[in-house]
Amino acid sequence: MKNVNNKKKVLKVAIMLTFIGVLLYLIFSFDIYNKEGLENFFKTAGANRNFSLFFFIITTILVIFFVPISWFSALGAFFFGMKGFIYVIAAGMIGATVSFYIARIFQYDVMKFVNRLYYRKKRKVSLEEVSAKIEQYGIGYVFFIRSMPFIPFSIANFVSGVTTINVKDYLLGTLMGLGPGQLATTYFFTKAVNIKDDPLGAIIAALIKGGYVVLVLLLYRKSKYKTKE
Repeated sequence: MKNVNNKKKVLKVAIMLTFIGVLLYLIFSFDIYNKEGLENFFKTAGANRNFSLFFFIITTILVIFFVPISWFSALGAFFFGMKGFIYVIAAGMIGATVSFYIARIFQYDVMKFVNRLYYRKKRKVSLEEVSAKIEQYGIGYVFFIRSMPFIPFSIANFVSGVTTINVKDYLLGTLMGLGPGQLATTYFFTKAVNIKDDPLGAIIAALIKGGYVVLVLLLYRKSKYKTKE
């Protein structure tokens, strides 16, 4: 039994080191947290015949490694129009699932690393508060933090994994919260790209996006989940 436990510990350490190693490789080789550099990376790969699959896979991987999902909304709209919504949502959901299970398996070993990333700058909402509210409200609070992303998408994935929320509620709350915002954002960017050809469409898209933001803020003010922020 002791040997089995030792093997599990060694395996956990090996996977964690691999995770950190891949993250460092992505940072130093591709500068993944440089938005402009990432845009150029995708534009360079855009001539590839299988670019849609490439975009989907890379987006999924980078979402797991803490690159803001909002960056891919604009890129998806630029390259694929409204189809970009499907790629980003699918990549986001798979990335959210993988991150959730990584956190569920490794628990607080992962959270030590996530905490370091999250608290690199001053935060008004603590991860302890977010975790406690997920425990208390479940799917409702997951929906809330996806609709009003006051903590980064990827960070929320890992935090959810160390709570007792079941995976079905987590994924459903994520989809319901992420979907409308991504749809409005993709529509806005798609129309903005073609503003010269369709200025009225761009104005309507801006109004829809603005209306969504106002609705989110109103819900935030009325919500029982409102944070100290």
